[in-house]
Amino acid sequence: SKVRKFELCDILEECDEFCRDQHGSRFIQTKLEVAALGEKEEVFEALLPNALSLMTDLFGNYVVQKFMERGTDDQRASLARSMRGRVFALSLDMYGCRVVQKAIEVIEGELQAQLLLELEGHVMKCVRDQNGNHVIQKCIERAPGPAI
Repeated sequence: SKVRKFELCDILEECDEFCRDQHGSRFIQTKLEVAALGEKEEVFEALLPNALSLMTDLFGNYVVQKFMERGTDDQRASLARSMRGRVFALSLDMYGCRVVQKAIEVIEGELQAQLLLELEGHVMKCVRDQNGNHVIQKCIERAPGPAI
């Protein structure tokens, strides 16, 4: 019997559900490695409305991180905008902190500065938090001197 092989275009309607599932998340991540630009864009558009909640999801955060790594500059900027006003809260979250770290790693310039600015006044809270501490370490490692 023939086993149907799924492609990214087959799961667009259920993208959010796939992102939140262990196997679905892995499927999307693996396919994004080799996907054509158009395919990536379709998946990105499907997940963007739920990007913020995916950032704090056990499996969804990995898909968001993959787009931070492999996405276009515009996609990274869209994800950064969806984090606006939530960087501190994300930094304290077990899964969100990984997305914040990835964002600090791959986003540069003014957008990075805007993300870092949200941590102003919260540095000691982050340092004392098991998740936030990793974010502060990434800030020190990656951010240009004046931004810190």
